[in-house]
Amino acid sequence: MQSERDLWNAFRSGKNAAFLSIYKTYFKTLYSYGIRIKDDEDLVKDAIQDLFLDLKKNCRSLGETDSIKFYLFKCLKRKIYRELKAWDSSKQTLDPSQSFEITFSHEDVLINQQLDQEKSRLINQAISQLSTRKREAIYYIYYEGMNYQQVADLLELQDSKSARDLTYKALRSLRESIGYLPIFFITYLP
Repeated sequence: MQSERDLWNAFRSGKNAAFLSIYKTYFKTLYSYGIRIKDDEDLVKDAIQDLFLDLKKNCRSLGETDSIKFYLFKCLKRKIYRELKAWDSSKQTLDPSQSFEITFSHEDVLINQQLDQEKSRLINQAISQLSTRKREAIYYIYYEGMNYQQVADLLELQDSKSARDLTYKALRSLRESIGYLPIFFITYLP
């Protein structure tokens, strides 16, 4: 099993097998992430394709990374925002209330089925009341397993402490809204 750093370096040296491995490994994850930023399948798919074309074209000049997923997330977010700015003249903008809707994975659905319907409703209602940035921080930390520095970079925060503070404010808001923290957040508390 190749480490992410080795895979990335093989890609940077021009190895097609490494490029295909990265593409196959991360396309679905990038698509799921992109749809959370802007619910527009065509825009997201085009942005992902453009991202991989740019990466392939510039592979030898790319920097190093320890986390390919983080690197790709950051590039895709930037690319989608640039596309939206380019489309701004046609009033195609990012609607903060629509971005970063958190959907539960299959495992989470099974867990949620074990909870009674009232608790699930309260949790979803509390999450929907969070600001977009707080929902985004929760998503990165608890659903994508990123660290605070990566969250700070993606949200363009000053440092990892700011990302940690934002995440804890989100958790505090959830706790105040529903009176407790769902087991998912307690179990994976960073």
